[in-house]
Amino acid sequence: FMKNIIILDCGPSFLEVSQQFGCAPNWIMELLQNKDCRFKWVKSYERENVVHTEGDAWIITGSPRSVYDELDWMLDMEDKIRNAQHHNKPVLGICFGHQLIAKSFGGRVELNPKGWELGAYPIELTERGLKSRILSGFNNHSIVYQSHGDCVTVLPENAVELALNNKGNQAFTIHENMYGVQFHPEFSWDIIKKYVSVRSASGVIVDDPSVPESNQGKAALHNFIDLI
Repeated sequence: FMKNIIILDCGPSFLEVSQQFGCAPNWIMELLQNKDCRFKWVKSYERENVVHTEGDAWIITGSPRSVYDELDWMLDMEDKIRNAQHHNKPVLGICFGHQLIAKSFGGRVELNPKGWELGAYPIELTERGLKSRILSGFNNHSIVYQSHGDCVTVLPENAVELALNNKGNQAFTIHENMYGVQFHPEFSWDIIKKYVSVRSASGVIVDDPSVPESNQGKAALHNFIDLI
């Protein structure tokens, strides 16, 4: 059956990226074009509304903002996330989305004391992560693409950690219907290299400037659709 997916867009990224590649909702839809999905693109950062009855599942994108900015639209989204959980709606949060889900349920998000995570990084799966369907096809040391300065420093009480690395938490689930991934499954190699060049030009330190190529991360998006 056709799955109705709502993409909750939390803000456009750099002009240098979007002019060349478009933006995250485009990349998500492109990656999932072979799945039976119908997409609705909702600009949450412009206060476009969505109710918990809409869509079979939600995907929450990254954002140039921080969840602790607590702008009205972000607090509104936290309410919507809690409501979606109450109604057992499958939700996948990516980067900012991952952090927003954590914050919605009492987790803590802060500027990462270990610095930016920018480029390509390996992740480690926990025992639960190795069994989790959202990370099916991943293994320890799978390389994923990252571009974020904040991180979840305290997970919500009801969350189960699925993956981590030396920069912090990388994936969690709440009640097996809500998932957060700190990495960007929607980024291509060209896109992450563009992020690295733009952000490093502004002074962000890149741990591994070689930015190794990996196709691993996108499995999280495919797995999420398969879970619905």
